[in-house]
Amino acid sequence: MRILLSNLFLCDGTPNGFIADAAILIEGKTIVWTGPASEAPVAAAVRDLAGRVVIPGLINTHAHGGMSVQRGCCDNGDLFEWAQTIAPFTSVLSLEDNRFGCELAVMEMVRNGITTACDCTRFGAGIFSDVASAIGMRSLSGALANSPQYRKTGRANWPLAREETEGAMARHAGNGLVRHYLGAHSPYSCTAELLIEVKQAADELGLPFVIHLAESAKETEIVRERHGTTPMRWLHGLGLLDERSILAHCIWLDDEEIELLAETGASVAHNPVSNAKLASGIAPIPAMRQAGIVVGLGTDSTVSNNSLDIFQEMKASILLQRASSLDAHITDAADAFAMATREGARVLGWQDAIGTLVPGKQADLVVLDLDHPLGNTAQRVLSDIVYKAGPQHVREVMVAGSTIYADGRFSNIDAGAIFARIKQHYAHIPSA
Repeated sequence: MRILLSNLFLCDGTPNGFIADAAILIEGKTIVWTGPASEAPVAAAVRDLAGRVVIPGLINTHAHGGMSVQRGCCDNGDLFEWAQTIAPFTSVLSLEDNRFGCELAVMEMVRNGITTACDCTRFGAGIFSDVASAIGMRSLSGALANSPQYRKTGRANWPLAREETEGAMARHAGNGLVRHYLGAHSPYSCTAELLIEVKQAADELGLPFVIHLAESAKETEIVRERHGTTPMRWLHGLGLLDERSILAHCIWLDDEEIELLAETGASVAHNPVSNAKLASGIAPIPAMRQAGIVVGLGTDSTVSNNSLDIFQEMKASILLQRASSLDAHITDAADAFAMATREGARVLGWQDAIGTLVPGKQADLVVLDLDHPLGNTAQRVLSDIVYKAGPQHVREVMVAGSTIYADGRFSNIDAGAIFARIKQHYAHIPSA
């Protein structure tokens, strides 16, 4: 069926891709035409969006959905203090806890206009994809392996992570909303042997390789003490970095490492709010992007961030760079919007289907209720998307041509019942 969305302000995610009084023609899951409403083709059904703004679905390149039940358990401390504080919670997380967390996370992300997320866990590699698919959101999910001698809380999770991931891949075969990866937690929590084994397994299965990298100054100290070099150079020397590597954080990189990283083709998931909350630092994103490194935005977990809001990340990605550099031109709204949409799609290797609203791409879009007092123009709309907009402006979320959320209601689930079930479960646990 061909559906025409009309009377809208289109921000299609391409450079200068703004059309006032626009229309989008969708056939099944796919966008087949965009342009001025006055030139729109005939369609069987027409929906008038009353002048609202339409943008590509936002892409969260790094999250830990399963931890969402523990939101607010540690709001102070740097990365390693934080990890020690949350260890009593995370070390006893069951697969049921993980599912509860994923349900909360996916619902929050969809409400916030996120249509695709890369999720990380230690156990239950297929749980996030199960939950996201049921709600209608896209996911790149998997698990991060770690070495027991370096991470002593909980049990070893390799090769279980591979087994769970392969099971999820079989379960979701043919499901266009689901993709998977294999990953390792970090250079400081894994041996060289494990890192190489996980990367080789990812290559064998044709999957991306995900890892936290250069997240804190202390990480650099640990890796330098063990291996005589920096985390980035160590991974590069092990042959782990290529165009299918997704690196979360990458804060503590020098100029030479940025150039080296650019040569590998690896991409970066930038988490400005979480990095700031944990006092980890500010990633050199302008230098990375200038070197040709593809960068997307991520929220990290609700334990290190408290919210799963890419609008917030867009704004923070600009403000932190300007505040730290004292340069008001170092990055702008166009940069942030690109990282939240088309560049995020490239980070996840999904640019063939999502990230922009152009013919041939999947119809993953968000309808925003934005109305500038002086009238909507390209500059004003882009400014509002990045500096003003938030979840409160999201009116509708569509994935693959299907509306999964509109006017505060989910199409495929009873969100109230899910939340009530989760609250009832933890109400009977004294330590919760």
